[in-house]
Amino acid sequence: MAKCMTKTEYLKQVKGKKVDTDGVPANQPFQCADLVKDMLKKCYDIDFTFTLPVKNPHGYVYSLWENFDSYTALQGVAVRIKNTPRFTPQAGDIVLWKPNAKTENGTPLTGAAGHTAAALGKNTGTSRFKSLDQNWGGKYYVAEVNHSYDGIYGVVRMLLKCTKADLNVRTGPGTKYPIAKKADGDDYVLPKGTVVKPIGYEGSWAKIGKDQWVSAKYLD
Repeated sequence: MAKCMTKTEYLKQVKGKKVDTDGVPANQPFQCADLVKDMLKKCYDIDFTFTLPVKNPHGYVYSLWENFDSYTALQGVAVRIKNTPRFTPQAGDIVLWKPNAKTENGTPLTGAAGHTAAALGKNTGTSRFKSLDQNWGGKYYVAEVNHSYDGIYGVVRMLLKCTKADLNVRTGPGTKYPIAKKADGDDYVLPKGTVVKPIGYEGSWAKIGKDQWVSAKYLD
């Protein structure tokens, strides 16, 4: 797997940039979908595209919510979480809006494609949240936006994590346990930028395999 960026690193460096992954449409290629695809590639080494049989597979981003189970690249490494009165998004969540959504007073929010953005984890209670959006409000670059929850399905949240430093893999959840060994007998160390999928947690430690634990504070 390629070396990846943490969510925090990605969200910091992409703000203010124009992101294009496919050159579509040719007259204005900087779409909201490009931001999500770019984040999935750079943070998790996942090549993702909206390829389901809809009218415009590059732009109908609401299909990620409606047809989540059909996107094989995300199965087992992401979950779909519905918007509820108590829900708030976490940094890196992929927020998804309904097509032709409106505010409570009827002001149009989205077109036929819906909309998607990357949550920043900056929330005002359960009334508003901030995200990085591309192609929102006429801005064809990545900008921070303060949103209400009007028109939102919910989020797709990645279960994968990226290591923020070189990490010793230990045989149990704590530094009192010895460092695990690789097949060749060397210490098992995860290089910075390695993507892992925790399968359980105990205190501040994450289990990544049988008798394999890492400090969760160094995962993002």
